[in-house]
Amino acid sequence: MPEILDSDFLTEYERESDWAESHGISQRTAARYRSLGLPFLTFGGYVWIPKREGREWIASRVKRRNPRRRRQVIAAAATEIGAA
Repeated sequence: MPEILDSDFLTEYERESDWAESHGISQRTAARYRSLGLPFLTFGGYVWIPKREGREWIASRVKRRNPRRRRQVIAAAATEIGAA
């Protein structure tokens, strides 16, 4: 790495190649993520990923399934409909 970068910069940013490797993905996938909205900075001929914002971006993409409805709720709703 270049000697001109100060330690504060390196605590907040990580080179894309190192970031991709630490997340178990290829640089090509990281580049695709950039096109999907992953925050990045181009500086000194390298692509840098902000560590905190990168983690937040990944966390924002987590999708969870809707919880299954319990049968009791469905049965109660059916009873109310039938009684009306």
